[in-house]
Amino acid sequence: MRPLLGLVLIALLAAPAKADDAEQVQIWLDRMARAVETLNYRGTLVHVRDGQIDTLRIIHRADEEGVRERIFSLDGEQREILRNGSKVRCLLPDDAGSIVESELTSRMLPLLPARRFNHSQQGYRFQLGSTERVADHDTQVVEILPNDGFRYGHRFWLETQTGMLMRAVLMDQYGEVLQQLSFADVELGVPISDAELAPTMVTSRSLSATLDAQALGDDIRSEQQRPSMPRQSWFPRRLPAGFRLVAVEQGVDDKGAPLHHLLYSDGLASFSVYLEERDGAEQGDSRIEAFGPVHVYTGPADDHTITVVGEVPLQTVKLVGQDVRRELARARADTEQAARQ
Repeated sequence: MRPLLGLVLIALLAAPAKADDAEQVQIWLDRMARAVETLNYRGTLVHVRDGQIDTLRIIHRADEEGVRERIFSLDGEQREILRNGSKVRCLLPDDAGSIVESELTSRMLPLLPARRFNHSQQGYRFQLGSTERVADHDTQVVEILPNDGFRYGHRFWLETQTGMLMRAVLMDQYGEVLQQLSFADVELGVPISDAELAPTMVTSRSLSATLDAQALGDDIRSEQQRPSMPRQSWFPRRLPAGFRLVAVEQGVDDKGAPLHHLLYSDGLASFSVYLEERDGAEQGDSRIEAFGPVHVYTGPADDHTITVVGEVPLQTVKLVGQDVRRELARARADTEQAARQ
């Protein structure tokens, strides 16, 4: 009986500690979200992915006129990213890579308010780590670890005074590091002039995008501010646990054909589903592409082409993309439910 009672006591004592860890992590993440957006800062970022090291300079200003940001490369091909609120312009050389790559690198530091995780407990577990030194700043380490193979894990180093993100690591479900982003040096709470935010790169190629954070941030805005979602007739029959529809957009592609965009999120990870009409003569097999931790699934569905893209594992885009079908009643109900939430 004594060993049994000992195990019971250990279990009872351990459970509150884990719950307290999760609560503390969410408080730290909320601080990080505010710091990343509301602090003025300039610094040098080192980005490591697929054995490639990129060094970038980031300049960020937040004031009564909103958030402005400029990121530019210090090595390799010349690249420059300009942000004004939720609008982003990517200035690229004429022979630069795909638009997918450009859109996914348009915001280097994540915006992750803790309240987003209220509906994603089944997908992750939260741990409070040690205190460490990064870029000459004391930091608190927090971890968000995946419970399955349909999402990635994260480890953040947050500056103890402000909650500012100093370093971020993206991991798979086994703890293998997929990419790292870290400040080599940073100045916090400094004045930023207009001249520092002005572009210096001259190029004939400029891509524009709207941050996905605008849609994912709907849970922060009041109900009266939410835009109504258009109806749509496509729906993934299978979704990993915890993911839900958070935004729907309809428009036209560069040929004038209808284009549908569905955005799904589990509160941390997200992926987009694009549906585009194709000519009857067009044939194509399914394929999957990888851009570091970003995966893209493309395949046919009736008379449409389905594209699923996101910073999620291969099996996530494959699961969703292989079973997107017309389900009018169910899709409308799901869309309307998302609009009400």
